[in-house]
Amino acid sequence: MLPPKTQDLRLYSVLVCAAFALLLGFGGTVLGWWAWGWAILFSIVLFLVSWILLARRFGMKLQPAMARVQKQMEAGMIEPAMDSLEAMLPMAKWVPMLRGQLLANMGVLAYHSGKKERAVELLGGASLRAADARLMLACIHYNDGRIDRALEVLQLTSKIAKKHALLHNTYAWMLHKQGRNDEAQAVLAAFHKRDDKNAPTKDNLLRLQNRQRMSMAAFDMQWFALGLERPPQSMGQVRRARKGFREPPKQPKRKKG
Repeated sequence: MLPPKTQDLRLYSVLVCAAFALLLGFGGTVLGWWAWGWAILFSIVLFLVSWILLARRFGMKLQPAMARVQKQMEAGMIEPAMDSLEAMLPMAKWVPMLRGQLLANMGVLAYHSGKKERAVELLGGASLRAADARLMLACIHYNDGRIDRALEVLQLTSKIAKKHALLHNTYAWMLHKQGRNDEAQAVLAAFHKRDDKNAPTKDNLLRLQNRQRMSMAAFDMQWFALGLERPPQSMGQVRRARKGFREPPKQPKRKKG
């Protein structure tokens, strides 16, 4: 069971550091030790110092926990990895933006373990900076026929992940599939201005300008793993599991007769 979403707004670390800094900084002014100007300066310095110390304390706890999750993922231990990530959620009350990243990782794990509804719930709470997780969420919505929702997710995420070529091209691809060619072209044109050396974007922009179909093959397995298109037979079977996960063992072929 996930903690209420309101916990994401309770940045306890900020409040504690601010209260500590204000108490000491302005407490000296009330006692007549220093003037208001010094109180403001001392409060700022105390806030920064206490924030750094608190961040280091939680960083020392997070590093071994994340290392444990990585080892579990590499061993294909999805459920233990999920449990480890969920156990870190209470720390999100103290570390800004941690909750969104944890939910992103949990959503990816849930999706690759076949729990699609759970994945949608978790990925919906992922940080906007977790571009890969948001892209996965949009693709799930698109494949389930919730096209408008998929486009909303990508529109919002594209404003944050401004350098994510696959995300912007996928956004344009979905718009193009809906016949919204001008909008798709505008998405790629805006991205091309920021990264004019990205070959797939340049090629797709030219294709849209010439009223041709977009081609996502240049993104190779990253694209086909999203499940929006099937890979050509010449590429063989797309790896179904994310890097760090074990594939299900192949069943031996039974001999006839």
